[in-house]
Amino acid sequence: MMKLFVVFFAFLSLLPLRADPLTQADIEELRERLKAIQEGANGFVDARFKSAVDAYRAALVSDDAAIELYEKCIEKVNFTEQQRKTQDFRNWKRDNEERLKSPAFKQALRHQLNWLLLTLKAAARPEEVTSLGPQASEVLNAIFVHIREIAAEAKMLEAPVTSSVFAKAYELGPLKLENWPTSPMQVGEIYNTIIMPSLRNSGKIPSLTAAWDSRIKMEGAKIEFLSGKVVEVSALSKSDHYSPEMVHFIEEIVPDLAWKKEMDLFKAGDQRAAALRMVNHIKTNLTHAKATEWISQFQEAIEPPVKKVEAPE
Repeated sequence: MMKLFVVFFAFLSLLPLRADPLTQADIEELRERLKAIQEGANGFVDARFKSAVDAYRAALVSDDAAIELYEKCIEKVNFTEQQRKTQDFRNWKRDNEERLKSPAFKQALRHQLNWLLLTLKAAARPEEVTSLGPQASEVLNAIFVHIREIAAEAKMLEAPVTSSVFAKAYELGPLKLENWPTSPMQVGEIYNTIIMPSLRNSGKIPSLTAAWDSRIKMEGAKIEFLSGKVVEVSALSKSDHYSPEMVHFIEEIVPDLAWKKEMDLFKAGDQRAAALRMVNHIKTNLTHAKATEWISQFQEAIEPPVKKVEAPE
């Protein structure tokens, strides 16, 4: 960034030393020069990430490749850079042998790498973050289709990928990330800031509806499988048994998420159908703690804007 300012002010120093205003031609030339400088800056960022991106992509080829890169990163960060003995690393591998061979751990590593790669894309091209919605959706779907199997590695996926051993080994440093969730387990934030904005703006009602349904399902899966408090279903019982956390989610969180979904669809253009569903939702959930708030929001949404009447002069 400092180089950008140096070049910019060097260019300004070449302008005539007169109190002349910028002409339209001057402005256009400045824009072109700034554009070229910005493209160069983007290329510098891409080069900085290139070795890391190449390594991460290679590690995604297979579980074994992911483990191999993980071990190399652990050795570099926790042993070589700490000037510890090679034997210490061998001891660490021996002590963690069972986990390193675990299919769940290997899968979780690949999911972590997937989100780290996407995070680097967001850092390199912050102006294009909303275009990463489809890729973010793919990463989440890949995680949650096997959420039961990888539940034991939930803590690793809940941690910021920017603080992972992969990021440390390749010295990515602080990344300039605004409105970008650094953990793939931040489901609500990922949908709100990355996946849904482009669907809302394009008026893709079916896709927006499906995105909301997926988000609610994933939020439930997080509670059910990642809380560590799953209540086993009795073989003799025909009804489902849930943990207190899951009961709270079903009774309190799901109705509120369902309301937010309908309000979102209403604002995105599906007004008639969403309005009817909202009325039914309020009738069905009158005892919910947020029912009064929903009614106020609904009244505000359907009230036409008041036109200001200008007083005669």
